[in-house]
Amino acid sequence: MKPEQLLSTRVSNFMQKNYKKIMYRFDIGADVPLPISVAKRSKSLHGIWSTGYPDMFIAQCTKKYGGLYLELKATNIFLKDGKTLLKSKHLYRQNYIHKVLRRAGYKCSFCINYDDCIKKIKKYLK
Repeated sequence: MKPEQLLSTRVSNFMQKNYKKIMYRFDIGADVPLPISVAKRSKSLHGIWSTGYPDMFIAQCTKKYGGLYLELKATNIFLKDGKTLLKSKHLYRQNYIHKVLRRAGYKCSFCINYDDCIKKIKKYLK
């Protein structure tokens, strides 16, 4: 299992154990090898949003947000300042998607490792 797949499994186990009644979902499309015809159909259904979509969505509204989107990363993607993303076309796209979702009323965040993910989930769901 790849590091980010292991991370998503651990986070899912945490949710199942601690937040049984909170609806959540993982976008595993990038992790699953698909036949070309199915991959094309999937991409066409998602349109311009087919790449960069966050890994996890927690469907719990708060007074401030319509839900929580998390991009799970097994390794640090920030430069030393802790805020600047490493230069990558893929990370740039993910960050852009986060900005769009924030404008639409969602909380969005990158999570770096298991502890960071759990901390952000607990803070959001408190």
